Amino acid sequence: MKKSLGVLALVAVMLAVTVAGAGAFPAGDWVSGVTVANLSATDTGVWISFRNPDGTEALGFDGGTIFGNSAKTWYLPSHVPGLPDPFLGSAIVEAEQPIAATVNTQLPSGSNPMRVGTSVGESTPSPTMYATQLMREYSGWNSYCAVQNTGVDAASVTAYYYNAAGAEVDTDTQSIPGSASYIFDQSIDTELTAGQQYSAKFVSDVDHPLAVVCNFYNSGASADTSQFHSYNGMAQGAEVLYVPRVVKDYYDYQSGLKVQNVGTEALTVEVVYSFGGNTYTQTSTSIGAGQSWGPYMGDEGQLPGSMAGVTGSGSAVISVVSPNANKAIIATVNEDNRVDPAGRGVTYRAALGADASETLIFPQVVSEYYGYSSGIQIAKTSAGTVSCTACYSAAGPVAAFCDNFQLTDLNPSWQQFAPNASGMLAGVANDDYNGAVTVSCPGSSVIGISNLSFRFDRDTRYGNLLGDSFTTARGINN
Repeated sequence: MKKSLGVLALVAVMLAVTVAGAGAFPAGDWVSGVTVANLSATDTGVWISFRNPDGTEALGFDGGTIFGNSAKTWYLPSHVPGLPDPFLGSAIVEAEQPIAATVNTQLPSGSNPMRVGTSVGESTPSPTMYATQLMREYSGWNSYCAVQNTGVDAASVTAYYYNAAGAEVDTDTQSIPGSASYIFDQSIDTELTAGQQYSAKFVSDVDHPLAVVCNFYNSGASADTSQFHSYNGMAQGAEVLYVPRVVKDYYDYQSGLKVQNVGTEALTVEVVYSFGGNTYTQTSTSIGAGQSWGPYMGDEGQLPGSMAGVTGSGSAVISVVSPNANKAIIATVNEDNRVDPAGRGVTYRAALGADASETLIFPQVVSEYYGYSSGIQIAKTSAGTVSCTACYSAAGPVAAFCDNFQLTDLNPSWQQFAPNASGMLAGVANDDYNGAVTVSCPGSSVIGISNLSFRFDRDTRYGNLLGDSFTTARGINN
């Protein structure tokens, strides 16, 4: 019997869509990959309902059984027979046990240059959703948001756009059938001034819950300009947000923050960065209601002077200064590489304290798998020393082992590159590993992300593919 256990809304699922000159997407035949993780120890069946733009079902797909604490991946062009080709729509995933999912939006595997972004299935849709970072013809960048009406009946959905100063500059209202999605394409919205960045709020008129995924991308004229970033819209803010990974001058990668004020009063925020046992504090300018603010960490001038010369991978905590009931924030985190090999970038959403838990699941972690390798990074949200175990599941090839680590107040985050995990180095699965990782921190609260990218420096079997192969997804707290 299927259970609607936080039914997962997967927006902007694409199969072999030729979209050259079609607005919402850069040129190419875009496809999707879907990974569903079983969050329980009990085996579960899984069903995916693929939905057309008018809300009708394009295909009801029986995904078979997912073993306990395991995951299954479907690459839509080849693993889902019967799905129309071309197809552009959304999906709803159901199972007998609690599940989580990730969705890749990408050019077909092996494309050169590569382009890919990752979002997560939305288990808690909301009638109001926010997007921190949108743009129209901004230094070669554009964006779009796929908005899914998860209700049964049609809903009128309005997008409210805010400029960098926090002023509402445009609205766009669309009727979206039940279970369907609509693409709000900023690249062709002439009410938005070209050359600017924006934030947005999406509101349903009949209180139907929405799921939102936004993508922003640059020109794609070369491998150096092939970045394709995906992130999920956010339903609510908080006074404190947690960022499990930020980088500064880290193997030529840099992070950026976008903090959006989703309250009704102007506010300032304090960002406390943790790098190598040291902390650095930055206070924002005043951020108006609806407005976004954030530094690019590759520009020393946008950071406090104390961070000059700081390098590496760390974490951050973002807090509202002088909090009250009318003040709340959301945030997304970017990470990209703008030098050799340029063209890689990812975005993920910062975590609320309520998101954290003692168990964290990463549905897909790989080690030298068709040229790809993953990393994970964990950060604590509770005080004191936190003891954790990261366990790699049995997969193909089998690799069942665990690594132990600690998080402290001086070093609140921990990272691991999958090929350097103990079991990989011991030869349990030196290459071709594709499985899940469960992180357990009994009695404490943690958040985290996983990423993967094509790593020719680690696996030369598939040649050197350039472009944006870099993806990131938040770990699933269970």
